Amino acid sequence: MEVTIEKFNPWKDSLISGIFLLIIGIIMVALQGESLSIILIIAGILCVVMGAFTLYGGLKSKFTPTLVMGAIVLVIGLALLLVTGLVEDFMMAMLCIAVILIGLVTLLGMGGGFAVAKGSRIITVIIGILMVVVGIYGLLNLDGAADLVMTVIGIILIIAGVLQLVEFYQLKKISS
Repeated sequence: MEVTIEKFNPWKDSLISGIFLLIIGIIMVALQGESLSIILIIAGILCVVMGAFTLYGGLKSKFTPTLVMGAIVLVIGLALLLVTGLVEDFMMAMLCIAVILIGLVTLLGMGGGFAVAKGSRIITVIIGILMVVVGIYGLLNLDGAADLVMTVIGIILIIAGVLQLVEFYQLKKISS
């Protein structure tokens, strides 16, 4: 019996997540409000497929929790596909709340913020305030703020993606 052990390369995770975050961020900035619909439709398709496979596996094994989980995921997928507009408003509200919370965390300095040097605390404060303002504006104007909120989230994802790619480069350099 032959056992293959793959060498652990932490930089692979940074590379993959960095590229993924960068692509999603660019899509969100480029498509703005429409990107939420596209993301929800893709999520709906994935949920329908995953729910169908889970349901099939549950039927085959007669395992009730798997059947229930498959049915729930399938229903969520169908809801995402059939009533995208309704789900869109709910998701936009959730995204606005998330932007507010991330802004507060950034503002209070609990998450390290966007500061890259000791003297850049002012940048962290400005970004935190802007995120809170954008999030509140989005909550008060769900339909009209979609472009702005998706652009802000897209920019955050692009920054996170670039930071992940920098981490990839540093980890790759160390492991070489």
